[in-house]
Amino acid sequence: MDNIITGAIAVAMFLAFAGGLAESIGAIPFILIVVIVAAMLCTDFYQSAKQGLEEERRKKSGPSA
Repeated sequence: MDNIITGAIAVAMFLAFAGGLAESIGAIPFILIVVIVAAMLCTDFYQSAKQGLEEERRKKSGPSA
């Protein structure tokens, strides 16, 4: 659970930084790059969090026979 919290904080910080940078630069190619990278980041975070929660559930349920 700690990994999800720290990951969410890191994602939020990156999105704020990259979004502010894209807004201040204002170049369309850079904005597109930031949007694409942000989408990949959010997708990876979602998949990693989902996998981590499934692993925690398996550990709590014990070894399956």
